[in-house]
Amino acid sequence: MMDPLEECAQIALSECLNLGRQEQLLVVCDPPCAEIGDAFWRVGSAMCREAVMVRISPRKQNGNEPPLPVGEWFGQFDVAVMPTSRSLSHTQARRKACEGGTRIATLPGITPDVFVRTLRADWKKLGSLTRKLSGQLSAASSVRITTRAGTELSFGTGGRQAKADDGRLIYKGAFGNLPAGETYMAPLEGTTEGTLVVDGSFPLTGLLQTPLVLKIRKGKAVDVADHPCKAELEQLFKKYGPFARNIAEFGVGTLDSARITGNTLEDEKVKGTCHIALGDNASMGGNVRVQMHLDGILREPTVWLDDKMWMRDGRME
Repeated sequence: MMDPLEECAQIALSECLNLGRQEQLLVVCDPPCAEIGDAFWRVGSAMCREAVMVRISPRKQNGNEPPLPVGEWFGQFDVAVMPTSRSLSHTQARRKACEGGTRIATLPGITPDVFVRTLRADWKKLGSLTRKLSGQLSAASSVRITTRAGTELSFGTGGRQAKADDGRLIYKGAFGNLPAGETYMAPLEGTTEGTLVVDGSFPLTGLLQTPLVLKIRKGKAVDVADHPCKAELEQLFKKYGPFARNIAEFGVGTLDSARITGNTLEDEKVKGTCHIALGDNASMGGNVRVQMHLDGILREPTVWLDDKMWMRDGRME
């Protein structure tokens, strides 16, 4: 019987990335995710012409660039998988490699438990729902989100298209998370207004015991209420500058088997939640490039697309 991690690595490489016999695979991992990196390398070595694994030091924040030599290697492989404790999704190295044709799956913060529980999804069913919701979100010109915790937020889309993270990474230059399961877009810069109350999880704290409240004006977080993570968040704003305050992303989870555990990779995929991110949005069609991307998870949101209710308390209308 195949090891569960190897079984899920095979699902990812075959069903999601369609790794071919004559292709070359790059596995990039760091020590906290080395067990999953090893599983990808073992399985990939038997599936393709050449599999190479590189182990890097953990990045300090999601969105920090990989070491220069490694980042340059991304684009020299047909397929790359990146199980790392900090996200390499919103990096120039990843974007450049995809522009050159590499198919890439990032797995930021992945754990064996999350990997085994979520990679055994019904990818056909998930893909159909995710693409349907993506089309509906793309057709909207404005979005409004409320929650019982106190979120009251709205933004314009500027005609931008939502992306369907459906686990189907078979085309040249394809990119997505694994586990997949969300539709997301970059709100038009400068248009987001209101109050954001993050009551699910946040990368600086994991599961939230106390909601994190931010005031949003003209597309930026202008005030952070008292909270255990306030000082750290303000330090990041200071370190990375005004662009770190950008409202970067609105996304909706579509994965049935995901649950809120404090792990952002899984939390943002939970069906019935939405998430709002701060920082970089260049990977999703926006214009802000900054080495930070932090997703806040909102429980049971109610969402309007234009003037039509789209989701009520986490359930699709």
